Amino acid sequence: MKILRVLANPKTVEQSASLKIEQAFTEALKAAHPGAAVDTIDVYQDEIPLLDAKLLPAFFGAEPADAETARKREVQQGILERFLAADVVVMATPMWNFNAPPMLKAFIDTVLVAGKTFRYTAGGPEGLATGKRAVLCIASGGVYEGAMAAYDTLTPMLKTQLGFIGITDVTVLNAPGQGAGGEKAAASTAAAVEKAAAAGSGF
Repeated sequence: MKILRVLANPKTVEQSASLKIEQAFTEALKAAHPGAAVDTIDVYQDEIPLLDAKLLPAFFGAEPADAETARKREVQQGILERFLAADVVVMATPMWNFNAPPMLKAFIDTVLVAGKTFRYTAGGPEGLATGKRAVLCIASGGVYEGAMAAYDTLTPMLKTQLGFIGITDVTVLNAPGQGAGGEKAAASTAAAVEKAAAAGSGF
């Protein structure tokens, strides 16, 4: 089993509920599969090139405009190869303003690539990253249930993007209500961590 951890929180594990959830899940998963190989991409520590006026044409196959653009394109391709090599993708992310942190979006833009993770056919788009499983470890300030459920655009966005490339086995582990602080936030995190450990053990 090859596990790819995608960490999308600039905080430390001690400060971050989403990273605590991811850590609990991954440690339990590793214990259940002793031979598993673990790779980590921290989108706030590792370079994730942003698509700009020079990189965008190269992303779509044009000759890189200069050496720096060529270097960035190589970085992108390396990230994509690491993603494609994974059997399990574990993402840890907070919800910021109802959506993903910008560097997680940059990562998604790097791995959703026509001809690599999906293709267009006469019958419509087809995912090419089938056979993988994904786990989303999410923390949010609010509790997005009932009438507030529509405000959570992060979870459905990630599930849609993963599903588009063929990853439909997606487990969601979340710790809502972090904005409450104190005991309520701590209890939410503790419950999510416990659930994550159990999920990892049985994954």
